[in-house]
Amino acid sequence: MTTEADPLGIVSGAPLGFTDALTYPHFQSVFDRKSRRVALGMTVESDVIEYSSPYEPVPLSELEEALLVMAATGLNGLALADLDPQRGMSTLVQWTNRTWPSACSNHGTELFWSNDDGLWWLDIFKMVPEPGEVSTLSGRPIEEQADFVVDLYRRAKVRLHEGRAQLPTTLPGLFDFNQWNANKPGTTLFVPITNMTMEYINVLFIYLARSYAFNIVDERHGGRSAGLQKWVDEGRINKNVKMGMIELENRVLSMMVVEQAFICQNLNVAMQALGLGGWTFTGYLPKFVMGGGDVLGLGFRFNEDNDGNTYAVGRDGYYEAFVPPYYNDMHEAVDAFMALKWGAMDADVSKPYKTESMNEAFTAAIPRPHEETVEMVKAYCQYAYDTYGRFPVAMDPMFQRLTTQAQHIDTDFYDKHYPEGSYSGQHANHFQRWHSELCDHDGKPPRRQ
Repeated sequence: MTTEADPLGIVSGAPLGFTDALTYPHFQSVFDRKSRRVALGMTVESDVIEYSSPYEPVPLSELEEALLVMAATGLNGLALADLDPQRGMSTLVQWTNRTWPSACSNHGTELFWSNDDGLWWLDIFKMVPEPGEVSTLSGRPIEEQADFVVDLYRRAKVRLHEGRAQLPTTLPGLFDFNQWNANKPGTTLFVPITNMTMEYINVLFIYLARSYAFNIVDERHGGRSAGLQKWVDEGRINKNVKMGMIELENRVLSMMVVEQAFICQNLNVAMQALGLGGWTFTGYLPKFVMGGGDVLGLGFRFNEDNDGNTYAVGRDGYYEAFVPPYYNDMHEAVDAFMALKWGAMDADVSKPYKTESMNEAFTAAIPRPHEETVEMVKAYCQYAYDTYGRFPVAMDPMFQRLTTQAQHIDTDFYDKHYPEGSYSGQHANHFQRWHSELCDHDGKPPRRQ
């Protein structure tokens, strides 16, 4: 049954704000996007815009958080793979399709977040429907959509520990202008982390293939071959087409760091439709965020390179780079990467087409790397690790840069200091539409006692 207040006829018990979010125009969300940093319960200490919120901090509801997580990095089924399989398809790493694009469908960035209940990680491959279920939100009856979103969210989220992430609150781990409102009660702080080793190893199979045969050299050691001299001497590598290790890693970095930006932008656009505040920022130092400073952070393991510098390699048992100590050496790490990548190429896994015969023909036509190319990739990776005590050599295997925080804004602050238009109708009506049980008689959030 539809009503004026609920035009989609949602009868699953979801708040009216869910309907508002699903029907809010995409372009309006894009145009609404602003950083709104002042949330319920926060204090702005300033001689110019001093403010102390009279309201209690209110955490996001489970449905609000689930929608944000799905918007950030949800699965959209299989990649279409609409390319000639003999040209280009061998570059794909994974067949899952997410809400953001990725070079070679690598999708090497995963999501961590901190809220009042704990530090969480999204096990993305558990965010899949049961066999026979419709795999997308839009493919389900509208009255089932809210329950579907929450169910997928519950399946995939993993609590790493209770209570908020123990992130830095002072310098040097957190810039002073972010200390007053980052990771505070009621907020949800999203931290995407990128595994740089996946696409790096994948790119090596491209650059060292017979059709490219790049001569990768070590700029910091006189331009000598980076473990590939044997193939230079044999003529398998084109000695005149040189690329430095650092130049190569800058290419990988530029391809991969944008994944975090895509995730954060998805969060920001979704926040407008939901009527939530928040912002994206770079105020945390990555080493401290992941746990290499004076706080636990996200609890990552750190290695030490040949120069005594520490770098993050993974969260043990959950999210691990293709490097020691998770593998005995880089040869074994490359084998593990290949098992992941080519296991996804099986006809039983990758089924973009309607018929089984087409899927089998498609996967069979994708060329596998020559054994010699595999040996070259392993030799290069091992050279990097032996020479520098790390892989990659100029960036961390687990890389963090951007964070996005979502929160319930205090509209009174913006009414007091800013002209009309500093927030949208979605923000103005958020509590009545999403949390009516918490509203005071005037529709405002719960006030401090």
